Amino acid sequence: MDKTYTTTLTGKELDIIEKLITEHGNVVDFAMIREKLGNKRGEQQIKNFISNLVRKGWLIRIKRGVFVISDISGRGSVELSQLTIAQIIDNNSYISFEGALQYYGLFDQYLRVISSVGKKRTYIKKFSDWTFKYINSKKGLFSDFKEYNIDGRLVRVALKEKVILDFLTYRRKIHDIDLVIEKLKNYKKDFDIKKLIQVSEKCSITTRRALGVVLDLADIDSSELHKKIKNNKNCSFMTLKSDVFNAKWRIYTDKQFVKK
Repeated sequence: MDKTYTTTLTGKELDIIEKLITEHGNVVDFAMIREKLGNKRGEQQIKNFISNLVRKGWLIRIKRGVFVISDISGRGSVELSQLTIAQIIDNNSYISFEGALQYYGLFDQYLRVISSVGKKRTYIKKFSDWTFKYINSKKGLFSDFKEYNIDGRLVRVALKEKVILDFLTYRRKIHDIDLVIEKLKNYKKDFDIKKLIQVSEKCSITTRRALGVVLDLADIDSSELHKKIKNNKNCSFMTLKSDVFNAKWRIYTDKQFVKK
């Protein structure tokens, strides 16, 4: 660690931070800090030590008991990616939606909101200038993600095909459906349509019907999907305001999703 940046640290604080980085990297928890301080320190003394480093900007609290050690060149800033932070906040979740598309190079806008699917209740956590949303997974749908090494940590990211289905399951609004159609149209070669249809078998009939509509609008062969669900004779609604009936998929859609 460059000593020119240690003017606000005592020798003991500097020693602890250096040891934590060496052994654990820049993400540490209460137990790691306690172990470095030694067993002679009481619980309150350890909390005071941590609070002092937080106040000085050397530790940044991500969630209760978990901290990131600041980047030495910009005390108080974090160099971890948004996806890494999202996974640290809730390690029983996987990143999906725009954040996952961005990871795969299919979304190029800067994101201030990262959305994940998790096993807990739906909730929002704010950290730094970012917002992290966690959507409670529907039964049987916490699957079809892969672990990637990001910032030296394993981070779960939905498969590209699962991202499409998550949009159609949890965020079936007009602008979200438009985004799905756009990505399927512009990046057809990046998606495994056979896998997309296979994974969709875990989803509701409404999600599968919505998938059929967007595949048609993206000019992608939907015949295999249609074979699998055509015998289901009830009907579904794509959005809350859908009022145009698509007879092929037996789903009410919005007028902008009528293939011309």
